[in-house]
Amino acid sequence: MQRWRPIATARIWLGLLLAVVSAAGAGWLLLSMSAALSGPPEQWPIDGWLFGQAVLALGLLALAGFLMYRTAAALTLRYSLDRNGLYIQWLGSRAVIPLTLIDRVEQGALAFGDWRTALASIGYYHGRVQTHDGIVIHRFTTRPLAEALVIYAGNAAYAISPIDQAGFVQELEQRRRLGAIQTLAPGIEVARFLVYDFWADPVIRRLLLVTLILNLVLFGAIAAIYPSLPFQIEWRGDQIGAAAELAPRIRIFFLPVAAALTALFNLIGGLIIYRRSPLAARLWQGFSLGVQLFFAIATVAVLRA
Repeated sequence: MQRWRPIATARIWLGLLLAVVSAAGAGWLLLSMSAALSGPPEQWPIDGWLFGQAVLALGLLALAGFLMYRTAAALTLRYSLDRNGLYIQWLGSRAVIPLTLIDRVEQGALAFGDWRTALASIGYYHGRVQTHDGIVIHRFTTRPLAEALVIYAGNAAYAISPIDQAGFVQELEQRRRLGAIQTLAPGIEVARFLVYDFWADPVIRRLLLVTLILNLVLFGAIAAIYPSLPFQIEWRGDQIGAAAELAPRIRIFFLPVAAALTALFNLIGGLIIYRRSPLAARLWQGFSLGVQLFFAIATVAVLRA
């Protein structure tokens, strides 16, 4: 099997730089917040501004993780050829294109793009785009689509950028003439640790998004009204409705924290069982959504007491 590296690109280092900047920004925000929250919990200066800082820090950490993944994928991108197929490998995943399916190889193509296409161009050009005649191109290239080699195979195409394009095409044609000795199944095999099928499930993505929004709204609403709450709130009532227990107002955050931990537990469970039972994984995420609503109602009940 012969392997090719992709053409070198500054996009890899740009992605790494953005990841470092994002992580540094998140670190600065977290240090600033830790200084503000250094005293006893009852004296923490919680308000809408502090909540905004926390959300921004978490967003920057998520962005840094995404950019690091993109950088690692670009650094591990390789193209391989044998008698049976073309293999595109990155970070434990690979795309398999049987040589018997390859119709032609062309230099460059034109395709539609949007903001998602631009986002998938950090580190290297990745993701699917569609040409004017409806062909889906899977991008695995460090060069723009107009400068990449486009491998047409059946109803799909693959854009790549081996460092020696002329040598690659010559080797590809030579192996095609020799003929395959084994039948390969075309497709993209994603690394198991990424659990791509789970994240690509449209039902699960909607449930996760709504769950996240509800939890953030609950945290944000409590943070916004927190300065106006009394220092002691009624945490539990007796059978006739009188206050049976007063607690520091900081305890009101136990409710959204419990909701977030439940959602995290269900997310981990869904990741584990999705391959065996997608329906069960969806039900777990639906349960997380119900839990957010339950704790939101409980929060309103406590604050109105």
